[in-house]
Amino acid sequence: MFSRIIHKLRHKLAFRLTLWYTLVFTASLLGMLLIFYITITNDIKKHIDQSLLDDLYEVAATLALVGTDSPRKALQIEAESDGIDRIFLRLLDPAGKVIATSDMKYWKNVGINKSALNQIDREVPHVFETLVIPGRPDKIRVVYGIVKPGRILQMGISAEQENRVINAFEALMTPIMIFFVLFSAVIGWFMANRALSGVEEVTKTALDISAGAFNRRVHIQSKSDEIELLAKTFNRMLDHINDLMRGLKEVTDNIAHDLKTPITRMRVAAETQLGKAKNGDDSQELAAGMIEECDNLLQMIDTMLMISKEESGISGRGEKKVDLSQIIRDAFELFSPLAEEKGVRLLNHVPDRLETMGDAAGLQRMIINLLENAIKYTPAGGMVTVSSFVENGRIKIAFSDTGIGIAEEDIPHIFKRLYRCDRSRSQQGFGLGLSLALAVAHAHGGDITVVSRPGKGSTFTVILSR
Repeated sequence: MFSRIIHKLRHKLAFRLTLWYTLVFTASLLGMLLIFYITITNDIKKHIDQSLLDDLYEVAATLALVGTDSPRKALQIEAESDGIDRIFLRLLDPAGKVIATSDMKYWKNVGINKSALNQIDREVPHVFETLVIPGRPDKIRVVYGIVKPGRILQMGISAEQENRVINAFEALMTPIMIFFVLFSAVIGWFMANRALSGVEEVTKTALDISAGAFNRRVHIQSKSDEIELLAKTFNRMLDHINDLMRGLKEVTDNIAHDLKTPITRMRVAAETQLGKAKNGDDSQELAAGMIEECDNLLQMIDTMLMISKEESGISGRGEKKVDLSQIIRDAFELFSPLAEEKGVRLLNHVPDRLETMGDAAGLQRMIINLLENAIKYTPAGGMVTVSSFVENGRIKIAFSDTGIGIAEEDIPHIFKRLYRCDRSRSQQGFGLGLSLALAVAHAHGGDITVVSRPGKGSTFTVILSR
């Protein structure tokens, strides 16, 4: 489940903006802390080196006063003043031979750097080095310098206090980084969502409009010029589409009137001629055929107009509760004689009460079309089952038959207007029933799915919101 949440989040623009903001902030903070760390360590190192040089000059002055009689005593006094566990002193000749030392019991592992002595011999005033001694937690800073002709002083000091500052800083770096990374992520998420709130409002409005709420408009109180311009442009587009839809309604009404009126007159004329014709007369057969064709044309026009209205949302979904169970029971009662005549069994597994909000006439037409199709393409001895269940807050009504099925290549096209499948399914009809059913489902914020196997049957599943 967590992986699904992450997969869903990583495709959100707000998440990607937050991630980039956090990465940039983290890199900047890390760079700043690194510079600060280098500055602190360099300053501490300079402080230690300067302290060593000051002690070196002080010891040189002391040795000049005591002469060559008791250098060890002078070194010991200097070491004891600072602490024999914190500092050591060693007087050497240019070859590295020890002349005198302070108490070295804490510094037994400290050797003499011949390279440093060579550099001193080449008239380098002093040489520094940093040592790590086994058994001691802190690094040692050592200086070599000339205190008098032919005498070199090696002095080392433990950087315990200074290292304590550095260690404390290093220990604080991790929690500081974690805190500020989390803080930047929260702030970044807040800023990204605030910046994209206008886009989200546009998206919600578009979804509501696609579900049939054509009067919705985007209301944005954003200080962003880009978001405000997007909202105004989107609203202007919706107003333009609304005007086009009104024009479409007027055009469709005019087309319906212009086509239906002359066809109705032709039908009336044919009925009149049928009444006048004698039995067995050719004119009687011609008039009857004309009446049938006029009825077919009128039915086709009514169906196509209904599809256009459902698809454009002109008909409206309605805000009334509709009992789908009652509509299905009425449809079963209507088609029972046809099913019995064909030898097809009808099974109703829909609960006694199944309600949704919508247009009763449109839903009734959808259910009738799907049930009629199932019976039409199921041979004698077959069975048609209507069942329903609720899943994820949506109603699903399945129309299953044991009929001839639909070829796989035809399934993507069966909801197109006037589309006819192969001859086995090309029975009487206009090829508009499924188009109308899908248009009604879409108008109610739903859909229709199809699963079919040739020779085994088909299942049309209507999905509607509750």
